[in-house]
Amino acid sequence: MRWIICFIAMTMLLGCGGELRQLAVETMQNANVAITSAEAVGAQESAGTPFRAAQEMLVTAENARDAGDAERAYRLALRSYLHARIATETAVALREEAGVQEAQAQLTLSEENVTEVLQRLKTAKEEFDALRGD
Repeated sequence: MRWIICFIAMTMLLGCGGELRQLAVETMQNANVAITSAEAVGAQESAGTPFRAAQEMLVTAENARDAGDAERAYRLALRSYLHARIATETAVALREEAGVQEAQAQLTLSEENVTEVLQRLKTAKEEFDALRGD
């Protein structure tokens, strides 16, 4: 049943060649924006594989469009967009995870400092009590 629906959808898209070309162009533009956004969050370093895949697929989509294969251009552009989004979300998640780890390290250090201060306070109180008792 799914294949029939896909076949009908593709037939409709192919029947509307101009619309499919326009959809391919718009999807390539969206992919380009998504790649730029991924670059902005540093995905090329932290999520290199999906980032490079997005770039390569966009170039291939542009080549397919130039060759007149709007359907292939659309599919590749869509995949490019999705890979760019994955790269963006991966980069953001890694950055947030690093922030959480840093906050946890600071919390541990603060807890150690509190424990040390409480121990000094206890020692000072014991010394004070000892002096009062004399």
